[in-house]
Amino acid sequence: MTPSLLLRRIADTASRLRKDVSSICGDLKASVLSDPLSRQHIVFGPVPSRRLGHSLGVNSITTKTCSYDCIYCQAGPTTCLSTCRQSFVSSYEVFDLVRRTLGPLAKRHIPVDYITFVSSGEPTLDLGLSKEIRLLREFGYKIAVLTNSSLLWNDNVKEDLLFADYVSVKLDTVTEATWHRINRPHRRLQFQKILDGVADFSRSFSGVLTTETMLVQNTNDTLAEVAAIGEYLTNVKRSTSYFAIPTRPPARSDAVAPKPHTLNALSRFVVDNIPAATMLCHPEGTDFEGAGDLEAELQGILSVHPMSEDAILSFIQRNGGRADTLERMVSHHDLTAVNFQGTRFYTNTRETLQDK
Repeated sequence: MTPSLLLRRIADTASRLRKDVSSICGDLKASVLSDPLSRQHIVFGPVPSRRLGHSLGVNSITTKTCSYDCIYCQAGPTTCLSTCRQSFVSSYEVFDLVRRTLGPLAKRHIPVDYITFVSSGEPTLDLGLSKEIRLLREFGYKIAVLTNSSLLWNDNVKEDLLFADYVSVKLDTVTEATWHRINRPHRRLQFQKILDGVADFSRSFSGVLTTETMLVQNTNDTLAEVAAIGEYLTNVKRSTSYFAIPTRPPARSDAVAPKPHTLNALSRFVVDNIPAATMLCHPEGTDFEGAGDLEAELQGILSVHPMSEDAILSFIQRNGGRADTLERMVSHHDLTAVNFQGTRFYTNTRETLQDK
């Protein structure tokens, strides 16, 4: 075979491959946009938020891809521990799905206070994050991002987050040994670089920056741990620092709230010694909303946000569902019941099976 013929065959093969890839990508895009279950896994809610009011969620990360494997995570154990940023879904698909959701919500007069990037993983792993934020600004709503902070040493991530109106950064500890116990990070992450990145980002961000600390029994619930966090926060330009406790089923069953006497002591210390700090010890509300297929909406919310039985029954009633909807979804193995501290919650069975 002559060199020219070989080159021509290579070029023909490459051309066919490009066409095949384009066709596959087109089919995937059409599938995502046409499948109600897929749509509600990317855009869901609004859900009630103690910090953001009525929050329309955007989940642009494949379940459960994260840089941490936090012991208290309500989305369950991390199945893909990663620090590599990539594109999980087209930015234009995210835009179109939000557009399709906002229309029905407006017709039903359901309020939206924020469009929030809150994922079943870490949202800053999404390489298209800044593009998605800029596209969604067209709708006129404030944009929030809830991040675990692990990539804030990366200048590109910091730049992406500058486009948001509100950024919440995780800060469960400033002690490296505790960080490994509670957040179980990817081995490539460096703790001090993350702490430096949070402080550096806070000085350049012009929006509302908050920190969030999850207090877990026998892990980071000592006065020494909380005092150290308070000292570190003097270097962070922030609006509010929230101290919370697990109120939904965690990834590890022993990741529970501190004992009452410990929590009371920590609450007094936080209020008295850490400026602009607030305790979040009560569950969020039950007024979840949706704008599409009821069962698909439930699946989408539950991918990120376990719901109590009362919240699900209220959601079904408000959206005109049948009285036996919950029972039927459980019998079809779409939902899984989990008891946590005397309350029955439900999670997304399909996501759990997919992760395994």
